[in-house]
Amino acid sequence: MISKHESETIEFKKTISELKEGIISLTSMLNKHGEGVLYFGVKNDGTIFGQEIGTLTLTKVANEIKNHIKPLIFSKIETIIVDEKSIIKVSVVGTDTPYSAYGRYYKRVDDQDLDMPQNELEEAFVNKNITYSKRENIITKYKSSDVNENQLVEYINKANEVNRLNYRYVDVDDALTKLNLLENGHLNNAGYYLFSNNKPLLVKFAIFATDDRLTFIDNKHFEGNIFECIQESLKYISSNIHYHAKIVGFERVETPEIPLEAIREIVINSFVHMRVTPGEYNEIIITPKRIRIYNPGTIALNKSPIDFANGTIGSKIRNPLIGLTLYKNKSIEAFGTGFKRVFELCKKESIKYDYGNDGIGFYFEFYRNNISNDTINDTINDTIKTFEKNLLEFIRKNKGILNSISEAMSYFNKSRITIQRTLTTLIQKGYIVRVGSNKNGYWKVVK
Repeated sequence: MISKHESETIEFKKTISELKEGIISLTSMLNKHGEGVLYFGVKNDGTIFGQEIGTLTLTKVANEIKNHIKPLIFSKIETIIVDEKSIIKVSVVGTDTPYSAYGRYYKRVDDQDLDMPQNELEEAFVNKNITYSKRENIITKYKSSDVNENQLVEYINKANEVNRLNYRYVDVDDALTKLNLLENGHLNNAGYYLFSNNKPLLVKFAIFATDDRLTFIDNKHFEGNIFECIQESLKYISSNIHYHAKIVGFERVETPEIPLEAIREIVINSFVHMRVTPGEYNEIIITPKRIRIYNPGTIALNKSPIDFANGTIGSKIRNPLIGLTLYKNKSIEAFGTGFKRVFELCKKESIKYDYGNDGIGFYFEFYRNNISNDTINDTINDTIKTFEKNLLEFIRKNKGILNSISEAMSYFNKSRITIQRTLTTLIQKGYIVRVGSNKNGYWKVVK
């Protein structure tokens, strides 16, 4: 027998043309009650309509559940006959809440599927008992006046644009209260680290001449809030990796040696899961063979990223409030899917990688696809940019040696950072080397 009415655990769909809506209903019922039943072939009012069932119909439903409900759930899909008409019955159970459908989280209210409120979604992750949520919610001495309002407005606009927030900006206090980042006029730690103007976080960047990390090519620190640190980290890596260039039609197309989307996923993940406490810092280390991204705080439950990527266990968010804020503007997709995308991208581009906990933090390393010297020589016009050529020619004319950055700054009327980055690129591409110490050394042309 089929119930006459939809409820918090029963949903009707006329046909599988409403398959996506049905999947959403399954997750909303799971998040509310841990179980649910979905019927295809029944109208909203309970009238039996019937569902045409082909050879692959049930397989289509099964694949949709497998591919778009995260983490994986147990489902039973069967054909039943009611009033001499075929009906598809889908039954699901699961306890690893919260579940997402197509990257969004829902809850069941009567017979409706509603977006799960941020506070409830945060609570669902906090209840996994493996978070830093107590630290996140500590109230600080800082107020809304310490917030970067332009950054906050930009965030609100993006969150509205991607339909993960429905909020018209009023002012800083109202927006932060809406995001659960402000209480009694004071920022909590999550709000402070996300939007503060007071540079609460530190990221250390380094480029080494060799993989044993003995000689610096570049060494710098950056201080900012989470959004600023993410942006600076992505900028630093993208500016210091190789790009394969070729002409397609009339356009020059550059492809990074490591997919930038994969780098972005790991960088953002490092801030979502870091242990945010005074004195801690994230690291970006680049060597000739590897790019290492490190954050303080080990991965949840000491599990392997593979466990999260294959969907066998749900995502375990270390900083639920920070994670949910980044989720709202689509900096991250559904929790637990980032590693899966990284592994797929690396497999597609034949990129090797490594990761692990070292007892106090988590690291992820990409193995670089360095271009050989022969390849560089054969395609020099495609792999070396105009200013790199000019700087290289300047050094060659100076007996193949550059003693200081100031010489090039004066000649080209360029900033120190521009010259430094270009020298770093020329080193990575094998045109020059750094000889001697950081203080007393010089750059020398090698080919």
